[in-house]
Amino acid sequence: MLKGVCSLCGCNCGIELEIEANKILEVRGDRNHPITKGFICPKGKALPSIVHSKDRFIKPLIKKDNKWEEIDYQEAVHIIVRKLEELKEEFGPQSLSVHTGEAGVRRQFPDYAKRFCQAYGTPNYSAAGSHCHLSKTLANKITQGFLPRADYRNSKCVVLWGYNPTNAHPAEVMDINESIKNGGKLIVVDPQETPLAKRADIHFKLRPGTDGALALGLIHIIIEENLYNKDFVDNWTIGFEKLKELVVDYDPIKVSSITRIPVDTIIEGARLYAGNNPSNISPGIAIELLSNGFQTARAIAILQGIMGNIDVVGGPMNNPPAPLLPLKIDDLQISKEAIGSKEFPLFCKTYGVAQANVLSDAILEGKPYPLKAMIVIGSNPLLTWPNTNKLRKALEALDFLVVMDNFMTETAKLADLIIPASMFVERNELWNKVDLSGESIIGISPKLIDGPGIVEWQFISDLSKAMGYDEYFPWTSEEEAIEYRLQKLGLSFDELRNQQYGFSYREFKEKKYEVGGFNTQSKKLEIYSKTLEEYGYDPLPVYIEPNESPLSDRELAREYPYILTTGARYLEYYHSRYRNIEPLNEYKSNYEAKARIHPEVAKAEGIEDGNIIRIESLRGGIALKVEITEEILPTTIIVPHGWKEANANELTDNVVLDPISGFPSDRALLVRIRKD
Repeated sequence: MLKGVCSLCGCNCGIELEIEANKILEVRGDRNHPITKGFICPKGKALPSIVHSKDRFIKPLIKKDNKWEEIDYQEAVHIIVRKLEELKEEFGPQSLSVHTGEAGVRRQFPDYAKRFCQAYGTPNYSAAGSHCHLSKTLANKITQGFLPRADYRNSKCVVLWGYNPTNAHPAEVMDINESIKNGGKLIVVDPQETPLAKRADIHFKLRPGTDGALALGLIHIIIEENLYNKDFVDNWTIGFEKLKELVVDYDPIKVSSITRIPVDTIIEGARLYAGNNPSNISPGIAIELLSNGFQTARAIAILQGIMGNIDVVGGPMNNPPAPLLPLKIDDLQISKEAIGSKEFPLFCKTYGVAQANVLSDAILEGKPYPLKAMIVIGSNPLLTWPNTNKLRKALEALDFLVVMDNFMTETAKLADLIIPASMFVERNELWNKVDLSGESIIGISPKLIDGPGIVEWQFISDLSKAMGYDEYFPWTSEEEAIEYRLQKLGLSFDELRNQQYGFSYREFKEKKYEVGGFNTQSKKLEIYSKTLEEYGYDPLPVYIEPNESPLSDRELAREYPYILTTGARYLEYYHSRYRNIEPLNEYKSNYEAKARIHPEVAKAEGIEDGNIIRIESLRGGIALKVEITEEILPTTIIVPHGWKEANANELTDNVVLDPISGFPSDRALLVRIRKD
């Protein structure tokens, strides 16, 4: 059995593979892996069927007269180069957008794609971070200089806020169980009863989109009852007095009226959290996907900060990623600003990216300038970006669309040219555990077999060299490129590959802020942010009702009376991927596109379990089967995403976005339903 690290999602679970004649016969969890300890999910077990699927792209495809024809890889690169040269000559380099999706998260190839964009001259590189992770990362960096990682195992109180690790990162549940076993408390904030919510000491079952009000309400109680860490607040924060003024109005009665959480539960939860230190809070993607998501993430960071648990064992730890050599080309200046820079300047400037959620507007309206072509690597925007109907029109309007993927996705169907992508077992890949579990461990998931796809790094390198950018892509192999990045660690590629369970590059030390302060303007945890003030944003973590809600738009709510939340993950699938894989089909009956509604709603609308219903928003409508459950609030409807048969993003919006991050409001929209 060969050992590897699974990269079908972002968990990096240790696996063992039986391989014969370049074919994977069996996969099982590696029981000796120090972090995942033998865990393997259904996706991992199905790896042989995924890698060797008959549906995989084998060769590049070009669309001619609405039919696909196979072409040679070198010919495909030549066609792309010719198109990009023509594009640059006629419209300028900024008319090209390159997007890397979830398949590139915590992988190495997106940094090279961004480097290619610099060499070509376009500012319009974007990634999955346009609607995942980067909003809460930025909110935490503005507040305390880093995005913390929760130490579940040693925590006395774990708070999962809009985060369900049972499906998202199941290996983490082992550490949460260890905390509970040792007497730790568990608080879950979620509009539905997840498996962990059913086990929690406190379940805040809130109205979707009201997370910011809940955070301010908990802060109100903690300050009112003097439960915060006064020494830490006095010595290491700025703006605490202004915070006290802000939360005066967020007493438990008002917060209950906003969130629909009982008053007693709010008070009990605040005391439980504050009375069990060290504690930590893990905010999930759900709190980002709101029209007020950035400030919600700030409020949660401040709630955590005033307890003084920052950067301690059992609390939110500051473990920076491995010090790899950067790939940014410092001596190249790009004249145009990235799309989204005018609307979301702090987000775009901080990350040096375009905001993907407004690319469709740039294509259709030509503002701030025409966007004519896209290269999409490892992403399926038609199922994962907001406002599908508008996005489809935009992608169809492009002069040239290249998609690199493993399978024929809804987005790939619109492409002019398709490049077959690799699987992780067909390439060498860096992994870093600090991104998920907080351990400062970096390693290499080795190439184990040859595959039909093109390694993403190789495609970007080949394209760059064919465009004449050899000086910016001097590496002759993927291994050489990885070794270049490892220089600060003093490791060669072979040395790291031979470290079976990775290389520990740093020991954790508590309270690093005591030497040099926090990585913020003031060197303190900034409750009141001068940076936000300078950009014209509110410097305090204010709560604003979702743009579409029963309180913010009462007239709309009369016609669309229910609150939609969408985007929950499955353990068996990953966003829109793997629903074509035969061994995973057995799960479809459990997780097919179903809308979850409360019995009161079902009775009011004359709907029975299993009926087909139609859900409609201001953007569009979808039909799907209904599941009646008491696990959610009566006013809430929960819809999964990633199903082409019932695409939830036909309901979502890219018009009203978070004013700071540009993230869409996928988790709190108004809809109406009817029996189809």
